[in-house]
Amino acid sequence: MSWIQENRFAAGLGGATAVAAIGLIAFAVSQGSGYSKAKEDYDALAGEVSTMTDGKLYPKDAYLSEKEKAVRDYKEDVTKLQDAFKKFQAPQPPNIDPGDFNTAVIKARDAAAKAITDAKGEVPAEFFIGFEAYKESAVKKEATGVLTFELDGISQLMENLAAAGPVKLLNLHRPHLAEEDGKPFDATGKMLRALPFEMAINCKEETFRKFLSALDDSKHYYVIRSIRVTNEKPKAPTAADAEFKSDEPAATGGGAGGDAFGGGAGGFVLPGEPEPAAPATPAPAPAAAAPAAGGDGIILKQVLGSEGINVFLRLDIVQFLEPAAPAAKAPKK
Repeated sequence: MSWIQENRFAAGLGGATAVAAIGLIAFAVSQGSGYSKAKEDYDALAGEVSTMTDGKLYPKDAYLSEKEKAVRDYKEDVTKLQDAFKKFQAPQPPNIDPGDFNTAVIKARDAAAKAITDAKGEVPAEFFIGFEAYKESAVKKEATGVLTFELDGISQLMENLAAAGPVKLLNLHRPHLAEEDGKPFDATGKMLRALPFEMAINCKEETFRKFLSALDDSKHYYVIRSIRVTNEKPKAPTAADAEFKSDEPAATGGGAGGDAFGGGAGGFVLPGEPEPAAPATPAPAPAAAAPAAGGDGIILKQVLGSEGINVFLRLDIVQFLEPAAPAAKAPKK
């Protein structure tokens, strides 16, 4: 008979104990791995929290005060900027009858042409102040409002150009706006609208400087996109371009031959020598000729800076848009 058969109770108790011990060991091992995983997760989250609390954007009272101050300063700067541009803000004119708009274009064209020609300038033969497309066809009524605003801006440019001095207007180009092609203008999120315009002129440098300076004093706000300036004469001036003054009286005094010093040889009179006798009849003045360089009273005509310039100018007439009305808040339920 075996020991297990003789000691069934002890054997059973030992077997149950062994099974329980194995189960406890397995449970402890599984719980240990779970604890390690939980510990790793905790450490990772704790590190993220520590990073946030040490960061500059963490919602502390000091950071909140700095943020509020920055927002206040930004609002003040924006308000000052808006105040500075208020003088350029104007509501868009209402849409008008296409025939009335065409009449306004003709009136503006005639006024601009007269102002430029009165200032001894020139305009192109087919001058229509940038609205050549509507010489024979009517504009869409939906576009007349913004085009009226643009026409006023171009008229101001022509007025400034005529006031600057004699100028030859070579060409004007006005790209079509969306409304002219039957498309609506999307003003979503926009505070201004650029109305592009191009022009080519020939004038003196001084005239162009005056024209540019006048842009700051206009009732419209203009943004210059690009300027190209070239000399009217591509080649540098030569000696043949120089001219001398010929209307000054001939030098008087001195001896024969127009000697500036008078006297005998060399034009000098030594102490004790008699003065030379004056000729009975003055010698005829030589024919006017270009005097030698370095002589008294010689003034060269300016040969640099007096030539004309050709200018191509691309700019925008800026239209400041009216702010959109805030959306109405839905009532609380």
